[in-house]
Amino acid sequence: MSLSDLKKMQLLRPEEEWSGSPQRSDVQPLLAMITAAIGILGCILMIVGDGRSLTWIGLLLFSVALGTFTWVNLRGVWKS
Repeated sequence: MSLSDLKKMQLLRPEEEWSGSPQRSDVQPLLAMITAAIGILGCILMIVGDGRSLTWIGLLLFSVALGTFTWVNLRGVWKS
């Protein structure tokens, strides 16, 4: 899709409002990385657990990490 197509569909801001610098994300990278690491740890525990208690602990960790990771990233999007 070309720039002229986007202008025709009125999907762009007027050129006077273009700043030249990209808008930075408000997502907190450290918190996103920590929750991703906890999710990976949960996956590892589910594999190592082999259906026993570590599997359920891993599932709980993964579920909490997935919810937290989603919340952190959505909060960063909603701020901007």
